[in-house]
Amino acid sequence: MIKNMEDLEMLLSVEDPVKRKALFMALLSKEIVHRGGKTPIIVGGQAVEIYTQGSYTTGDIDIKAPREITDTILTEWEFVKVGRTWINRELDIYVDWLGSSLEEGEEAERRTAIIKITDQLDIRVLSIEDLVIDRLSAFKWWGDTDSLMWAKVLIRVKNSVDSLDEDYLFQRAKKTDLVDILKGILSSGE
Repeated sequence: MIKNMEDLEMLLSVEDPVKRKALFMALLSKEIVHRGGKTPIIVGGQAVEIYTQGSYTTGDIDIKAPREITDTILTEWEFVKVGRTWINRELDIYVDWLGSSLEEGEEAERRTAIIKITDQLDIRVLSIEDLVIDRLSAFKWWGDTDSLMWAKVLIRVKNSVDSLDEDYLFQRAKKTDLVDILKGILSSGE
């Protein structure tokens, strides 16, 4: 935890912003759990950044985490709250708290990935399938064409290490009126 200078120096010594944010989240996750909270889930752009190993970049870390414990820890770690975002300029880390749990429900929570950062530290990240739905929603409902491209990239990433859970993906797509777009992407082989 950032209770001592050693942890702060360790974070400051990590030049790669993707790795620094991942290590920070691992430290934060460990401290939240230590204080009795549920492990935070990294969602949104930061999750895409992690899965694409920095090919996608974002400025903040979107998390689902217990509010009170998270607020207390970030205050202790000298973050400043602006709206719903916690900022530490020295670390160049911005944490955007987006609620305590996933709107997608328990199934999405069970599907999250645990990624090992060090021997003793790990992070919890929204599943690629749920991120694909998130990106397709941004494309369809907000006209964000980049999100369509990133959905395709995430599908390729998933298929390169494991098989995409198409049943779950279509189940989520049906609930969010995205089946047409998803079928188009999967049938095109992109």
